[in-house]
Amino acid sequence: MQPCSPQPIHPIERGFARHSLWIGLGIGLGLALAVLTGSAEAAFQFTNRKLGAPLEIDYRISLLDLTVGNAQLSGDLGGGQYRINLNAKGSGLIGWLAGASGEGWSMGSASGSRIMPTSHGLSFRNSKGEFNLRMTLAGGNISKIMIDPPLTPRDDRVPVQEAHMRNVVDPVGALVFLQAMRGSTLDTNSCNRTLPLFDGVGRFDIILSYKSTKQVKMPGFEGQVLVCAVRYKPISGHRANRPVIAFMEENRDIETWLALVPGTRALVPLRIYVKTMVGPLEIEATRFGAIPADQVAPDPQPVQEIIKN
Repeated sequence: MQPCSPQPIHPIERGFARHSLWIGLGIGLGLALAVLTGSAEAAFQFTNRKLGAPLEIDYRISLLDLTVGNAQLSGDLGGGQYRINLNAKGSGLIGWLAGASGEGWSMGSASGSRIMPTSHGLSFRNSKGEFNLRMTLAGGNISKIMIDPPLTPRDDRVPVQEAHMRNVVDPVGALVFLQAMRGSTLDTNSCNRTLPLFDGVGRFDIILSYKSTKQVKMPGFEGQVLVCAVRYKPISGHRANRPVIAFMEENRDIETWLALVPGTRALVPLRIYVKTMVGPLEIEATRFGAIPADQVAPDPQPVQEIIKN
């Protein structure tokens, strides 16, 4: 892998339309890596400790009402720390999704109503090859980036400045929202926020605002969810003249439904809807599994993160 210092960089060209995929798979419902292997420069190790609320959600991904893939979000929330794994796989006859798969992860801590990631990884593969990214953060700032294959400079892209890698969250960590109070009551202000996302090769903001509250019933979950309107604002790492960027920046048809994880103050998406240039893309939970924090036996062993220089 190519180690990168946090300085101006150009994002890699990806045939699967990176920005469309990130946005479409929902506020960071991007594809990523559960356990980092094969790198001489860094390794991240999870313990078996339950942090407080084991979580597992299955999703169906559809485009034009046709199933094009599935995903699973899993991990633990609680005790002021979190770890989230995300696995996704494309299927069906949609060319750029068929056969594609990815894995991702994020881990870190909670600070007030913010997630503070310390590490993030992404692996994506399709018929054209494989892309791997690893990122470490400290205090919300990017401290190290490793990318394989190496970045390819593109003159027509907006360059990433050092300031764009400060006070950010990774796309997988951005799937966890924290409200002020623990309990069963939803805080509508949880929708009113801006997520400064940096995915390792580009920076963009996801701007949310409260729309409504809905009652939802599905396997493993029955209760109210917050419906948040979503806007996309590119900052850097994108091709400014590409039609898809202009379309997504003006797009008013994006929303996410957030459900409270029992026994925590964490909210996670049950549904994401995005109008794309080829039709509606939906990510909908088909199963919700979570164990309340007060039902999880404590384990005094802390989460460990190991960095090999």
